[in-house]
Amino acid sequence: MMPRVLVPSRPDVLPGTLVDWRRILARHYKRLSRTSRLRRFMAALPNSAMQVIADRASPDIVLGIEAGGRVVGVLEIFKGHDAHAEIGISIEDAYQGQGFGRALFLDGLAAAERIGVQTADLFFASENHGIRSLVSAAGGEIQQRGAECEAHIDITHCKNCRKLAADTPDQGAAKVLH
Repeated sequence: MMPRVLVPSRPDVLPGTLVDWRRILARHYKRLSRTSRLRRFMAALPNSAMQVIADRASPDIVLGIEAGGRVVGVLEIFKGHDAHAEIGISIEDAYQGQGFGRALFLDGLAAAERIGVQTADLFFASENHGIRSLVSAAGGEIQQRGAECEAHIDITHCKNCRKLAADTPDQGAAKVLH
């Protein structure tokens, strides 16, 4: 029997309204393991807290990537002032290490740039080696303070990001929420 190989779909903005996004975010957050919650939110929060975070989320864009007919990873862009944004990203455990995060991250930076974002910050647990690697590849700077990291990316200087995002094959299963 051949092993099953998952190829990440092309991330896209998820359709719907903020209410729809919040529903998708809540389901996704609740499927994250304790470790993944710690890496994304810097705390191993219970499902009730995941629901509160989703209910209060107000992202400008949510990109999702699907597998098995459901969203298994999300990237949220929270646009601020002066062409700056905060980005949050999470991938369900079973899909980590398979390119889903990379696809979301690269397309997320491209989507942020399309809405006028020039710089972005990401906050994550220091043990999150996946996002650390992606930020470094994008030319970002990471500052570690104890168990937490803050990353700064100048999207306008990330030509490699645009090229990599453009070169990613479009498999047609991811969605962007508008």
